[in-house]
Amino acid sequence: MGKTQVGRAALRPRLVAVGWDYLVIVAWLALLAVVFVPLHLAGVRLFDGLSMVSNDLLISVLTVLPAGAYLTIGEAGRRQATWGKRRAGLVVATTRGKRPSAAQIVARNAVKLLPWQCGHMAVSRLAGGHEAIAAMPLLVAAYALVGVSIALLLVRRDRAALHDVVVATRVVPSP
Repeated sequence: MGKTQVGRAALRPRLVAVGWDYLVIVAWLALLAVVFVPLHLAGVRLFDGLSMVSNDLLISVLTVLPAGAYLTIGEAGRRQATWGKRRAGLVVATTRGKRPSAAQIVARNAVKLLPWQCGHMAVSRLAGGHEAIAAMPLLVAAYALVGVSIALLLVRRDRAALHDVVVATRVVPSP
C-alpha cells in the first residue's frame, strides 16, 4: 500500500478496533486457561519454584509475545492493520502517510504492551509472596503509561496514543 491519507481516525472506530483486537487476545488467554487451569487443579505444578526472572520470562512468552506478534503481524502486513482495525476501517501509517517500517511497528507494539508487561510482573511479585514494595514501581509505571496514552488519545487532534507519538505513526481511516 503506497501513500495513505494522513488524517484523524475518530475515537469511536479506534475503540471498536481495540475491542475486536482484544477479543482475539482474550481468546488466546482463554486457551491458555483451558490448558493450564485443569493441570493446576489436578495438582500439576509446572511452574512452581521458578525464579522471579524465569517467571517474568514465562509470562512474556505465554502472553505478551503472542499478543505482540498478533498486533505486529497485522500492522506490518500488506493491509497495515490488525483484524480489529480492518473491521473498523483503519490502518496504521506514518505521520507522513506512508507504510511504517517493520521496526516502527515492532517498537509501536512494544510501547503499547509495556504497561501490560509491567502489570504482569507486579502481580507475579505480589502472588509470589514478595514484598509489595517490589511490585509498586511496576504498578506505578503501568498506570502512568496507560494514563499518558489515554490522555494523549483524548486531547490530541490526531488521536495519537503514546505508542504512536513515540514512533511517529498514526491510526487513520483506510484508503
